[in-house]
Amino acid sequence: MSPPRIVITGLGAVTGFGFEWQTMWAQMLLGEHCIRPWQPEGVADGTFPVRYAAPVDTRQLPDYLQGHRAWQTPLEKRSQLGWVAASQAISDSGLSPAQLRDAAVLCASGAPAHKIQDMLLTVADEPNAPPAWRYLMAKAEQVDAAHSLCQSNDRLARVIADDIGCEGPVINISSACAGASQAIGNAFQMIRRGEVDVAIAGGADSVLSLDTMTALYLLGAASSEQRWGTGLCRPFDRHRSGLVAGEGAGFVVLETLERALARGAVPYAEVLGFGSSLDGYKVTAPDPQGRGAALAMQTALHDAGIRPQQVDLINAHGTSTPLNDAAETLAIKSVFAQDEHYRRLAISANKSQFGHLIAAAGAPEFIVTALACQQDRITPTLNLHSAADDCDLDYCAHQTVNRRVDVALSNSFGFGGLNTCLVLGKYQEHAQ
Repeated sequence: MSPPRIVITGLGAVTGFGFEWQTMWAQMLLGEHCIRPWQPEGVADGTFPVRYAAPVDTRQLPDYLQGHRAWQTPLEKRSQLGWVAASQAISDSGLSPAQLRDAAVLCASGAPAHKIQDMLLTVADEPNAPPAWRYLMAKAEQVDAAHSLCQSNDRLARVIADDIGCEGPVINISSACAGASQAIGNAFQMIRRGEVDVAIAGGADSVLSLDTMTALYLLGAASSEQRWGTGLCRPFDRHRSGLVAGEGAGFVVLETLERALARGAVPYAEVLGFGSSLDGYKVTAPDPQGRGAALAMQTALHDAGIRPQQVDLINAHGTSTPLNDAAETLAIKSVFAQDEHYRRLAISANKSQFGHLIAAAGAPEFIVTALACQQDRITPTLNLHSAADDCDLDYCAHQTVNRRVDVALSNSFGFGGLNTCLVLGKYQEHAQ
């Protein structure tokens, strides 16, 4: 018995472009971006080294979302954005509450923004004294239980599930910048194994705070370059200098093709395969030869039963960091070496348009990849004016490319060497 075909029937995205995936897609096709000047609250103008980001502007909130429960519930911003994106995907799918009762919900989210005073301290007042219950209990009045609970890493998955009355599996995934792609990949596998018929999967993150951005800067990940202004995110360019952080969320609804057709749904695209690997090189640096990234792509292609020569598009991780872009290019050349197929690939880097959404990054990028398969349109890589010597592929610089896309990969590579690849295909009712 052949495994079920799994399709995408609902999309939802919140990015710096706005609160709807349609707005994001339209602006990206026009070659726009949403990166703008930014500084953390409470910091004097021009003193913080990281000065550009891609924040979500809540003033763009559509009227119909003004009353969404995400804004009336004690939640971190990342969970608010994620709940809105998931609600959009569910509405877009046309599934009823009864049809979602047994669905799986899989979410990725970044590190919570816990405040020290909101957590029971596990160290004694004396520096060298061992932890003891008397010290903990004495500090109990400092704890804001509601605030601590709203910051828990599984909070988003729970509110989405509660909102739709879901009684199926509810799973939170924490795997850095690969998180949302891992969530989608695991949802795909759960449906294929017959554990569920439908899943809501994606991720949300918001890292635009003083502490998190300071950490990204000190780790050497976030760019402090000033000369390019809002054109700072430059994947594969010789002048790339680090990531530009964004915030937002993305969710998709996956279900079996049989179920989708039975209820009259029209799929956006088909999910064909999933691959994951760990290169274990360094926490903040990929293997310079791209071995972990190559393994993830190879595994995903094998899982999909797709030959490398069948691939038309790669939606690259493309962080605009010197290390990632070079390693990813090498990985692509390795996987697609036969007949130098890498020279025929279209490669796009979405982060040049809406920044790096960290744990959420893979979800909007997966959505863009699905739409590329559906519409045969590839969004551009912006700010690529002079490609680096070690980045010599076709990165779709500057403008949208009209090209048939039958098979595409969506890459997400996270801190710690966590690598994920998803294979998507153009939906055809009768597969070849």
